Amino acid sequence: MWTSFFLCAALFVGILYGPGYPLLRGLGLRRALCLGCAPIASCIGYGLFAILWEKAGVPCFWGNVLGSVALAAAVVAAAGHMLRRRRGQGLRRPVATRDLLVLCLYIAVGLAVCGYIFVKSLDTPASFYCRFDNQTHDTLPRVFIDTGIWSPLATSLGAESLVSPPSYYPAAWHILAALAYSATGLDLPVIFNALNTVLSGIAYPISSLALMTVLFPRRRDVILAGAVSTMAFACFPWVLLLKGQLLANLTSFSLVPAALALIASYLTGPGPIRWKGLIVSAATLAVFFGLAHPNGLFTTLVFVAPLAIRRAADALRASRRLSPANPLRRRWVVWALGFAVCLVLWQAMLYAPPLQQVVLYDNVGNLNLTWPESFYAAAALSLYPDQPPQWLLFAVCLTGAAALSRRGRGWLALPGAYMLIVYAVCRCTEASYTLRTFLAGFWYSDPYRILCCAELFLVPVAAVGLAAIAGAIARLASGRHRQVLLALVLALFSLANFSPCYIPPVKVELPEGVEEPHFVSTEGTAIAFMHYLVTEGYDLGQEQTYSAVEEAFVRQVMGIIPEGALVINQPHDGSVFAYGLNGLNTYYRHIDTGEETEQSPIIREGLAAIATDEAVAEAVAATGARYVLQLDHDVSLDTGVWLIQTNEDNMKNYAGIDAVDEATPGFKLILKDGDMRLYAIE
Repeated sequence: MWTSFFLCAALFVGILYGPGYPLLRGLGLRRALCLGCAPIASCIGYGLFAILWEKAGVPCFWGNVLGSVALAAAVVAAAGHMLRRRRGQGLRRPVATRDLLVLCLYIAVGLAVCGYIFVKSLDTPASFYCRFDNQTHDTLPRVFIDTGIWSPLATSLGAESLVSPPSYYPAAWHILAALAYSATGLDLPVIFNALNTVLSGIAYPISSLALMTVLFPRRRDVILAGAVSTMAFACFPWVLLLKGQLLANLTSFSLVPAALALIASYLTGPGPIRWKGLIVSAATLAVFFGLAHPNGLFTTLVFVAPLAIRRAADALRASRRLSPANPLRRRWVVWALGFAVCLVLWQAMLYAPPLQQVVLYDNVGNLNLTWPESFYAAAALSLYPDQPPQWLLFAVCLTGAAALSRRGRGWLALPGAYMLIVYAVCRCTEASYTLRTFLAGFWYSDPYRILCCAELFLVPVAAVGLAAIAGAIARLASGRHRQVLLALVLALFSLANFSPCYIPPVKVELPEGVEEPHFVSTEGTAIAFMHYLVTEGYDLGQEQTYSAVEEAFVRQVMGIIPEGALVINQPHDGSVFAYGLNGLNTYYRHIDTGEETEQSPIIREGLAAIATDEAVAEAVAATGARYVLQLDHDVSLDTGVWLIQTNEDNMKNYAGIDAVDEATPGFKLILKDGDMRLYAIE
């Protein structure tokens, strides 16, 4: 099975980079930008062709989606090559060996850290994680395959219990998963894990390399240090694999550095701004983030804002049209005006009707720190509950911020510092909801998404800090052996930061009325802590909402009942994941009731009365359901393992299904194992 996993990961590399790279080379982008932005171009192609085929009424599969994108990329690449040949501009330039070595270094570090934190933590390549958001993420690729409709503008859970019309959802991650499943037929959990591995261990480091190359074109030492600093922060991208899971955000955020590199390539460097290229790039990125996750667009704007203001200040200071006494020649005036403009635009976006559902999302579940505790967590980079602090990395970031300020590039440290402050506000118990909404509404006021943004922005700052430390040591050594000293600094930092050592704290029962401390004494590194969390979360040996034993029972059920037979289920018992992960045609595919059919409330509240209540019998007959599945028969809320969102009120919604047992008239028990049951509806 591991062979299939690695072959699937290789397939995803081809899916992400195969069409996008030649297309962008045909458009004339430099190689580093092409590599970093290739997944962006590929994802846009897959999303747009999925929409096109849906509008045309043509079912999607890997051939017409991947084939269409590959053909379009080949045409653009060929046209661009021919155009440049006519102009006498050659694209074929030898690739410098050192550039290849740097690329390999970024990928090697990325795969090493990803292999330790994520891949090594999996029991099997088919390990899975049961969290609330996975109801959607596990289900959508299966719906895409079953319906042939892959359009992000027409997504649905495909559940017979719902009447909600198809709607927009940022489904780039799900389209990628559907592509691989359509081409290989591998188990979806294997495909999910392979895709997350490639996004975390390959796409993100290459994306970061593109940004480092654009920001520091003449600083080889900073670019090399970026290979280490990219993966040095403990939370990103691993929090997205634990919280939620936030897999749409994973696709979006892992390519934010490449998006920043594309925009920065037009705003930095000598000469006037190439406005046409900048506008086209901005529009292209808006489409990508719309397909992947809009959070990425606002994250990009936070970084671009100080860059644009800095560029405007430089341009106005050097302008020959302004008189020497004009206040616009003063940098602080331009920065003040730029800040005011950003404030107005920010406020306007907060009140934009399409964004209200996100901005006003009532996310107050993480308000569990005091102001001092929250800002301590931000300063220590202890951004995930119980995570060991990363004081060494914080010191490196401070060094980098000081080095950037000395070179007149202090603006590079502003986005990371801003997002740390926003994170701190989002974790404070005393922070007003209005303040949280204003600062973090575009990220659902969620500190876990915010901390990912902070760590993304701090990567270049940390790289500059590592290079500055190596440079200071080299100056003490009279400027000799600079490259050796840089390698030594990176090696020593890596030994300390990436050490695979973590000892979980011993749980102590506290007296009644005493709250657990918000920070616990831990031994080990933050990186090893993340490995520990992923191992615990994906451990199939532990009892989960949808355990390995329950999944095996579902597979047994699928071997007994006719293919595609509709099964009425109680989604809270873990069967909410049975369709997405295993393909069982369940009636309920979400623990929330949502916009239901007329039959759904009758069934979930009164199924046990099917033999005596004609309305229930008619409702079941209208669905065509023939079976009933229970994975936690007669298991109480106190003794079972449920999703965090499960409570007594929403369990009562499915009382009619829970009440079915072997003695209930109208049902015949056909399979039983422990507390798991399968009944035929008679």
